[in-house]
Amino acid sequence: MFIQSETNRIIKEIRSLDLKKNREKLGLFLLEGERLVGEAEGHIVYTLASESYRGSIEPNHTVSDRLYARLSNTVNPQGILAVCRMPKNEFKAHSKTPLYIFLENIQDPGNMGTIIRTADAAGADGVFLSKGCVDIYNPKTVRSTMGSLFHIPIYRNVDIKELIDNMNVVAIGAHLKGDRTPYSVDMTAGTAIIIGNEANGITEELAEKADILVKIPMPGKAESMNAGIAAAILIYEAVRQRM
Repeated sequence: MFIQSETNRIIKEIRSLDLKKNREKLGLFLLEGERLVGEAEGHIVYTLASESYRGSIEPNHTVSDRLYARLSNTVNPQGILAVCRMPKNEFKAHSKTPLYIFLENIQDPGNMGTIIRTADAAGADGVFLSKGCVDIYNPKTVRSTMGSLFHIPIYRNVDIKELIDNMNVVAIGAHLKGDRTPYSVDMTAGTAIIIGNEANGITEELAEKADILVKIPMPGKAESMNAGIAAAILIYEAVRQRM
C-alpha cells in the first residue's frame, strides 16, 4: 500500500515510537536497514519502505522518499524500516554452568549494543539489565546491537542484588577496588559477570553483594576502561576457560 498522507494511522504510529512511553505502552519498537529487518523475522508487525528502495525485502507499505526521510532515525537511511514486537523473554535455567551478564546503570547505547553483541557472540545464556540502564529499544541502542537482541534473552528492569541472592552462580564484579585479575578467577562454573555504569562503575551496594571483585590490569596511564571493552575482556576470559 502506498501511503501519501502524514496523518495516516501507520505514519502516526511510527512517529509515536520515538518515545519510550509509547514503545512500552504498545509493546512495539522500530528498526531500520536491511540487515536488522532481516534479523527480526518472527517479530515484525509490518515493514515500510521509501519509493526508491530497491532492496530484497518486500515491504507492506511504501511512502515517498521525502516522507521516509522524515520518519528515519539514521543519517544515511537504506529506505526500509520495520515495526516490531518486543521479544518476550521468560527466564528459565539454561545449563548447569550458565554464563550471565548483569548490567547496572549502563547509559551509553553504543556500550549497551557492544555488550549485547559480545554476549551473543560468546554464547552467553542471558543479559540482565537494571532499571537504570538505557532503553534497549531506543533506536540508537537497537542499531548498535546489530540484531543480537533477537538472538539472546534480555531481561529488563531487574533487581540485580536479588538475582545474586537467588541464582546459583558466582557473581564477579568489575571494580577498580578489585584485588584479583579476571585471569585468576575460575569462570567454568555458573558465572554472572557484573558491569557497572560508565562513569561510576557498579554501586557500592552491589559491590558488597558480589562474590568476587576483579580489576582488569592497566599497566598504561589510563585510569579507567570503556564499559563495553571491559565486559568483552571478562566475557571472553570465561569463553577461553570453557573451551
